[in-house]
Amino acid sequence: MRKRSGRPPRFAQVPNETVDDSKNLDLTALGLLTVFLRHRDGWDITLADIGLEYGYGEDTLAKTMGMLQVARYVVKVRVMGALNQWRTEMAVYAPPATDAEVEELLAVIRDEDPQARRVEVIPPTATAFRKVQARRGKLGQKGGPRLRENPDSGPTWDNAASPQVSPDSGFSRDPEDPRVSKETITQKTREDSAVADAVGKSAGGCARADEYDGAADESGQAEGGSAASRTNLPTQRTKSPRPATTKTRPRKESAGFEMVRAAIPGAVAAPGTKLFPGLHRAINDLLDGNVAAGIPRRTPEQVIARLNRRWYGEHAETRAAAGYRGCDQCTASGCSALRRGLENPEGCDRIRNRNSWLAAALLNQDCPDPGCEDGLIIGGGDCRACQERAVERRQIARAATEMSARWEVETEASGTAQAAVDAWTESEGAEEGRYRRVLGDAGVWGARLDHQVNQHMNGWREKNPRPVSHAARGNDERQAVGA
Repeated sequence: MRKRSGRPPRFAQVPNETVDDSKNLDLTALGLLTVFLRHRDGWDITLADIGLEYGYGEDTLAKTMGMLQVARYVVKVRVMGALNQWRTEMAVYAPPATDAEVEELLAVIRDEDPQARRVEVIPPTATAFRKVQARRGKLGQKGGPRLRENPDSGPTWDNAASPQVSPDSGFSRDPEDPRVSKETITQKTREDSAVADAVGKSAGGCARADEYDGAADESGQAEGGSAASRTNLPTQRTKSPRPATTKTRPRKESAGFEMVRAAIPGAVAAPGTKLFPGLHRAINDLLDGNVAAGIPRRTPEQVIARLNRRWYGEHAETRAAAGYRGCDQCTASGCSALRRGLENPEGCDRIRNRNSWLAAALLNQDCPDPGCEDGLIIGGGDCRACQERAVERRQIARAATEMSARWEVETEASGTAQAAVDAWTESEGAEEGRYRRVLGDAGVWGARLDHQVNQHMNGWREKNPRPVSHAARGNDERQAVGA
């Protein structure tokens, strides 16, 4: 008896220590981590889809993903399969993963895929480390209570009857009576109290015992100083409380980018519009190359040829249409089934997002040699790996053709042999029926009739032997080969 839950889970559990980890997580990172925890294992994660659903750009989510990687809430692993095809897997932890858990994760992946040639952790980028360090430095400068503690200041008039609390929110509750709410001390209250104290002293108010009213020359002040000059007045705010406007540079465009941009199909991006950031980055990566990964630079013509092979060669425009059905779960609004790939050949091949699909297709390398472009090594000669694969494909196709031809010959021979057997069986039945009628007309019946019919048919079978069926002929041939 197998147990099945009556209702699907409705909650994503986030530990309290994760929610309180403001040192490593901002609110955007905490939200993205919650989205990861909410989905089940095997979910096809795409930052572009998450951004479209929640209204965030891919660059913002990429920076947030880097923050999660630095803190080890997310561990990304790169795996090279048996066919030299790379795939990326992501493990989500809350609280962050330890070294032992990361090693266990790599061991589990190797056990699940014995043919995996390489399994390695994708480290966070240097940009992600710099941003996290800058954030921690900023929090370190602003750490501790937001207001400087002053042991000589007393409670203000509006909270004198309640014990003082740490100013962590606009309103708080009295621990002894939760029904009583009080405003916590704000910076403005501090400034007003200090200014009022200074005014009271200068207008004849009572000063503290350790202070005195002195003239300007006694206090070292310039002429025109006041009696309140010894009071620690708060400094004036010099910066606006509004967030500063961040000026960003326009996205870099490599040489030949406009030529490639003009070749992008209108179904992906209309002429004159900005490209999806991931697609923009993919084109630049191909045009600039990647020295660390050993990928040479490509010319605009080579990138355009690759784009056309991917988009038109794989019928992407048809697969991205709203009326296309790639599986039984496809609807007019979308499809939630797993995507088709090497690991899931029976998955859905419908394209849900043209931009992200084309960006991934441009960077996908069919040949294991990163310098190969359509069978030619960039800056060199023919690709040896592609030639070997072409020989293998030809051998497989030749074997398939020979097997198909052999099957057709065997099918035709089997049909001919079976037709001969059917004709002989029909003749045998007709002859037996004819002879029974002859004997019946002569008055022969019963056991005598059967005896004479059997003798007659035995003689007929000696003169007309039964044809050998195709299956029997094949067995005789295999027995002869075995002997």
